[in-house]
Amino acid sequence: MTGLRRWLMRGLAGLAMVLALTACALDEEEELRDYLRKWVFLAQTKHFVSKSTCTIAVFELAADTLRSAGPRQVHDFREALLLIKQGRAVWFDMPGVTPHEVSRGIMSLDLPAGLGLVSAGVGPALDCIKDPAISNGFHAVITSPQAVTIYDPAHNALLMIYPPEMLLLFMRGNV
Repeated sequence: MTGLRRWLMRGLAGLAMVLALTACALDEEEELRDYLRKWVFLAQTKHFVSKSTCTIAVFELAADTLRSAGPRQVHDFREALLLIKQGRAVWFDMPGVTPHEVSRGIMSLDLPAGLGLVSAGVGPALDCIKDPAISNGFHAVITSPQAVTIYDPAHNALLMIYPPEMLLLFMRGNV
């Protein structure tokens, strides 16, 4: 009986460890702020949710410009696709092009790369946004021609800067 009891205790300990790992957040707020500071001028955090499957964050910006060490600036989808396939972060400097149109443009050239960009935003939007105000804001920004899109395929992260309100929306999924 002690062998069975020991086996059960080990099994329960292993299960507890697995459950603890799956309950971990994908991102910690301070680590995320450190990651973003190299690209943007952050102010206050307005919203932060991170689960094991996704992260959604909204930050106020001190400036709506990118730092010089920011992601690679691109002006067309073909140039962006080359960098995305290399795993490099891309800033879509395409005035008037919405984040939604950016994802469609990349998908039209390369479906897997485009789906990666879409999954970085849509997965977290579905899994991590529970607040209707955040959901409505996400939809407004993703369809706004004033929004600036940044995609980091190496970190499966989608960032959208919304200059009219000096906001940065950050989304990351674990897919």
